[in-house]
Amino acid sequence: MKNLSLNRKSKVLIILLGYLFIAGIMYLTFQSKSIWYGDDVYYQFQRIQGISKSLKEGLLPSISTINFGEIGYAVNIFYPWITLLPFGIVSLFNGNPISAFYMALFIYFLASLLISHYSMYEFSGSHLQALIFTLIYNFSTYRLIDLLSRAALAEYIATIFLPLCFLGFYETFFRNYHKWYLFALGFGAIILTHVLTTFMTMLIFIVFLLFNFMKIKPFKEHTTALIKAVVTTILITSIYTGPFILEELFQKFPKPDPQILKGLELTKFLKVTMQSNASRFVEGNLYNPGLIVLVILIVGAIYFVKFNSLNKKIYLMGLALFLISTNLFPWNVLQNTPISVIQYPYRLLIFATLFAAVSGSLMITELVRQRDIKIQWGVAALCGILMMGIWFCSFKSATNHTMISDPHGVIDTAMINEDRIPDSYLNQYVPKETLNYLSSVIEHQMYINDKVVKAVPHDNRDTAVLKINKLQKGDDINLPIIRYRLTRVSVNGRPVPFWTSTRGTIEFKAKQSSRNNRIVVSYGSSKLYAGLICLTILGFLIIAGDVFLQKRLKLIEELSI
Repeated sequence: MKNLSLNRKSKVLIILLGYLFIAGIMYLTFQSKSIWYGDDVYYQFQRIQGISKSLKEGLLPSISTINFGEIGYAVNIFYPWITLLPFGIVSLFNGNPISAFYMALFIYFLASLLISHYSMYEFSGSHLQALIFTLIYNFSTYRLIDLLSRAALAEYIATIFLPLCFLGFYETFFRNYHKWYLFALGFGAIILTHVLTTFMTMLIFIVFLLFNFMKIKPFKEHTTALIKAVVTTILITSIYTGPFILEELFQKFPKPDPQILKGLELTKFLKVTMQSNASRFVEGNLYNPGLIVLVILIVGAIYFVKFNSLNKKIYLMGLALFLISTNLFPWNVLQNTPISVIQYPYRLLIFATLFAAVSGSLMITELVRQRDIKIQWGVAALCGILMMGIWFCSFKSATNHTMISDPHGVIDTAMINEDRIPDSYLNQYVPKETLNYLSSVIEHQMYINDKVVKAVPHDNRDTAVLKINKLQKGDDINLPIIRYRLTRVSVNGRPVPFWTSTRGTIEFKAKQSSRNNRIVVSYGSSKLYAGLICLTILGFLIIAGDVFLQKRLKLIEELSI
């Protein structure tokens, strides 16, 4: 027993050191003196700026008071912020925001490698397959595109948890229902990271269940496990979903950045896929899963008859999602359905990549399973060199004298210090009525008795502060700050009643005449957030308690034998 324990510890240590080395290579490849100019880099970096500032002041992120137009924009209420905390935490110890950004990326590179390996090992029972899967998935072209070209940071982080989420889904519904907590942790992490990935993941779950519902046996036990997972997921995500739901129920908001659903043109898509092209869409590229995924899907068609029932379904899901992302699928018929919120069908490629990585790792493992152990790990090493080589070449090609490395577009120290990072997507999380007046709000037009006065708020511990020299009792004040359900307003330290103006902003009447008025707009409820934090902690305690109980029961069972 002691030798077995030492062997297990040695394996864990080797795996950890190996992935530390690989994460270091990824970090050294990515790091730069500036932040690469991807599609959404300004939006994501401004979110990090706000979260970092809140943490430094000992606060939870709420409305944006230092960027996003300084209009009290509630980006961190509608867009999950929990998994961006590592960027803020690193910034507490590193005063260079660019260096802190890349250090946090290193943490996520390592987390992604470890979660991928753990998930596949739990699924297959093979460290070899887990390693190959990890290499294919983490060095996939589409995940590189997500992080670099699209700069969809939250979406990239969500992909880290997909393997764990799908493992938990499989255990909860079809295998060991005692491991329902994996589903809660994986799906909860995705909810706390990216709403659209959550939605797409749910769609895939529904499709898979429709075709496999009769295989849920024993039904009662698996259903009980599902209920546990759902309840626990609700608890651990309540810190985000609580305020989000309150705001969604309070007033109507426009659909975020609506797009016309359109699949990728097939011929060009196949061409850039074979090239593993990771450059930006605006430079003529089509976002793609890369050569390795294409090869896996082609070889998988030949190998298909050797797959067992489950792996046939995994392969078919990967192939279907690969094809559905193109113009072979009539996306126009779904334009006026809830599915249109995914905006870009190519987002499904991350799931095609995930399933292809499962199929590819299985085929390679089966190919060398009967061979000498040295040959097995030699093949794994060759796979690593191949995956990393293609990934590295794609990165260099995408950043060499391209828009991604454009000195006028990248975020450098000067852009940060001079506060020149452009605001973006300010029309997403504002009330519907604000859209027609958004320009006046962004221009900081305050109305006092319908007279326009420019009033730029300044930040004070995540509150927006405006100063007005003179107010008469009964004056009507319409602030250039968005009104939300949990908005709070005070004048000269005293709370005042207010309402939503015709442009979706804060409006109130002066209760008394006064000079040198200080108006403070804040967000949130300390009691509400304290309660939500307690619920979140309770969720994790339930998971920890269940894991502990299962281990104790297993130990008692072993001792009784």
